[in-house]
Amino acid sequence: MKPKKSNQLYRQVSEDLNVEIDLVESLIEFYYKDVRKQLTSLSYPRINIDGLGHFVARHGVVNKAIERISKGLQNHDTSTFKAYYHKKAMELKLELLNLVKQKIDKEFERKIEFLKNKNNESSTKSNLGEQD
Repeated sequence: MKPKKSNQLYRQVSEDLNVEIDLVESLIEFYYKDVRKQLTSLSYPRINIDGLGHFVARHGVVNKAIERISKGLQNHDTSTFKAYYHKKAMELKLELLNLVKQKIDKEFERKIEFLKNKNNESSTKSNLGEQD
């Protein structure tokens, strides 16, 4: 199967929907701009995109990124305005990563608690079933 180029896809969709090709291109670009923003903003550890699936921030990857940025901040030079700007951007990204890490940890704890409750309920049901 040969993948289609974007301009062929825009043309085909515009013909199928009987609309301008520029409108189709603008809508698709707007949608994917929003998708990229959600993926890079680190607002949520799990993002669902219709037709593409779930994107999940993994605990190990987040921890490695936190370590890497923390190490970079320790050795960062702030002698120029540009370097200071980059340091502030790194600090912001580190803050966002720490928030995502907290959300991932909270979700993991919630899963563990759910599984404990589920196991307790199943043992209670089996005990109730044995009574006369």
